[in-house]
Amino acid sequence: MVPTCLLCVLPLFAIAEGGGSPQRVAISPAPPRFVHPAHNVTVLEGLEVTLLCSVTSLHGYQLAWVHEETQTILSIGRQLYTRSPRLSLNADHHSAGLTISPVLAIDRGWYMCQLNTQPMTSSRSYLQVLVPPTLEEWSGSYVEVREGVTVRLTCRARAFPPALTTWRREDSEPIFRSPTVWVMEGAELLFQSVRREHTGAYVCRVDNNATAPVTRTTHLTVTYAPVLWLGRELVGTKAGLDVTLNCSSEANPPAQHFWSVNSTNITNSDKYHLQEIKLSTRTEVLLTVNDVGQGDFTHYRCHAINPTGHAEGTIRLYEIKERVVVVPTRPAWHIPPLGQLPPSRHTTKSTLPPTTLWPSRGDPGRSHLEDSLRKTKLATNKIPSPSGSWKLLGKSNDKYLSKINYQHRSRLHNTSSLMVDMIEGGGAGCMAVPSVGILLLTLAIIHLHQKGTNCLG
Repeated sequence: MVPTCLLCVLPLFAIAEGGGSPQRVAISPAPPRFVHPAHNVTVLEGLEVTLLCSVTSLHGYQLAWVHEETQTILSIGRQLYTRSPRLSLNADHHSAGLTISPVLAIDRGWYMCQLNTQPMTSSRSYLQVLVPPTLEEWSGSYVEVREGVTVRLTCRARAFPPALTTWRREDSEPIFRSPTVWVMEGAELLFQSVRREHTGAYVCRVDNNATAPVTRTTHLTVTYAPVLWLGRELVGTKAGLDVTLNCSSEANPPAQHFWSVNSTNITNSDKYHLQEIKLSTRTEVLLTVNDVGQGDFTHYRCHAINPTGHAEGTIRLYEIKERVVVVPTRPAWHIPPLGQLPPSRHTTKSTLPPTTLWPSRGDPGRSHLEDSLRKTKLATNKIPSPSGSWKLLGKSNDKYLSKINYQHRSRLHNTSSLMVDMIEGGGAGCMAVPSVGILLLTLAIIHLHQKGTNCLG
């Protein structure tokens, strides 16, 4: 449908352009026909486009261009009726080409090419103007905020057709971890209470599926006060040794570190050595105390400080002393003087010498093997090691009492001496070896005396 205002102008199309006043021209009995079919044109905003309108032959008729969306007459014949510098006209005796450069979004719509015939004829073309995503509001490349505040990352764009904006992390990690969210849609990415783990690069992508998508990257930095960890709160060492104390911290921006002892800051010296090691987001801080003395057993403080806060931790250094282990010794057993014999199995209580040191207990006929065992003595009062070597030192030929001295060598004790009393018992001529409790020694005695005795009780 042709707008009413345009119908008022159509009679003017029969006026020919000349150097003087307008004159009537003869109308051809055969009106022209459109030879250029109606067409749709799609163009990106900012480029140039030409709308064509062609007929067989004008024969005194004229072509006019009209923008239907705004009901604006753009040209009649070879003359433009608009002051827009972006429009130009190229017309001859059978066509009129309307050029727009550069094309803007407001140029989108229907364009009518009219021919002043009776009745009026026309041809329509649709101009589609695509608008690539163009950022109108953006947070920028870098955003720095303090932990715990609310932050909005903005990526708002103008586009036609309307575009979809999505957000992702550049490192492919989830944006939110609880619940896990990998992609967010919308022009704004909102953090209600931003945390240090939100630090990273965020990519917004604006795509209208008609033009090339637009992407922008915003680096979000979350600052926070130092957090401190101690290797051990209690560290023990011996005097005279070197010891290393350690702590580590995490902070953004990175913290400055120092150690103090007794309210005095520590610096590198012959006594102290300071060292820092970067470990990913953490920094490990080491303090080595050389040649620890009695005055070094005290409290040491590790400090971490940055513009947002301060943290410290205390380590106590204590002394480890040598442990004195008391080794239980075998009790000293009384050894009778030579000649004071213990009673034999057949000796009665009445026949015991008045000077004997082993009075019979209970049955006078009981074996004296137990009493003999009590007379076995280690000269050093130290129990020999199971391993080692034994050596025979001497042997008595006394009829009733045979004293045998042995010497033991081992890794635990350089030399251990053992004196064993050989006591009569069992039967005539049989000797009882009173060392049943010491198995290794028994085997040695049996081996050394297997030729000199006929039985072993």
